[in-house]
Amino acid sequence: MLRVRPIVHSLELREQAKRCRRLARDSIDPALRESLLTLAVEYAARAASLEGPARKSKNPGADSDDQEAT
Repeated sequence: MLRVRPIVHSLELREQAKRCRRLARDSIDPALRESLLTLAVEYAARAASLEGPARKSKNPGADSDDQEAT
């Protein structure tokens, strides 16, 4: 089985969250937009849980640009 380091996986999750936010921003369907934004939040939360407290203390507000959709 392929082992993925948590930090690599967390970066992939953050990229997926960005994609969801970008798609939500470009969507004209309100239900789809809401679903994509929900997915983005979930991906970002999973990434943060993999990164642990080290990222939070090193980069406070690092996800501030992650809230760009709407």
